[in-house]
Amino acid sequence: MKKMYPALVLLLIFLGIMYLDFSTPSIKGTSDDGTWKVVYKKINEVEAGGAWVVSVTQADEKEVNVKKLEFLENNKVISDRNEFYEGTDIDATVYTLHPFSYPDLYYGDAPKEESSYFVVITWEDAQGKAHEDKIELK
Repeated sequence: MKKMYPALVLLLIFLGIMYLDFSTPSIKGTSDDGTWKVVYKKINEVEAGGAWVVSVTQADEKEVNVKKLEFLENNKVISDRNEFYEGTDIDATVYTLHPFSYPDLYYGDAPKEESSYFVVITWEDAQGKAHEDKIELK
């Protein structure tokens, strides 16, 4: 019986981690080719006051030049970014010209059930060819 206690404790810790990881409300999307991942999720920090954030990440190592990021609600742009900064912010956050050094595209209200949400990423590949990916969040 004593041999089962460590295994039981490990199982409980594992289940607790899984619960916390999957219990955060969110909607997600991925580009067709798997290059981009987008998450619109509730922030679990007390200071955030129930705010939600849209984060965009690049899932591969391809060299790309992102020109613009747009967050759409019912096909209306509610947040966009086309200037990417380089330097250090007052809170010591380091920004580079790469748009994903600080990946949050939107910080605000929760998604509405009757609304549709998309992120549009306009980018160029290493050869300078322009691309636009429109990712639906579900």
